[in-house]
Amino acid sequence: MSTHLPLLPDTVTIHPLAAADAAAISALLPDLGYDATAEQIVRRLARLREWPDQDAFVAIVDGAIVGLCHVQGVRLLVSEGYVEIQALVVSAACQGQGIGRRLVAHACEWAFARGYERVRLRSGVQREGAHTFYEHLGFEKAKASHAFELRRAAPAG
Repeated sequence: MSTHLPLLPDTVTIHPLAAADAAAISALLPDLGYDATAEQIVRRLARLREWPDQDAFVAIVDGAIVGLCHVQGVRLLVSEGYVEIQALVVSAACQGQGIGRRLVAHACEWAFARGYERVRLRSGVQREGAHTFYEHLGFEKAKASHAFELRRAAPAG
């Protein structure tokens, strides 16, 4: 992946996600295929801020939040770590205007400033348009894998 993604005109500003942004993020998440209330966003953001090497930031155009990016540093024993983009979404009405590119560029700057050499992301196999976007930015498919999940059993009673 290229380490220098070009920045686009200053019509898009990037700011750290704040609790006050929760309602706007709640409205944006369905474009990524998720639902969460503003209260859930506030609670999750507070937990996220308790851990090092995590951040979330928003893209703003004309005073409105139109994009979100959540990054997480991953430190490993078996290899050098990396930053993973855990969430990247731009409002469907604003896609194709360079906002996603700006969010990814900011994520890469964040990662490289913290000493990480790689930025990764995962994308559902059905999201072919997103795959084309990521490849256009210089990301390469690294490997295919399955996600396995184990949930805690519900308490008896």
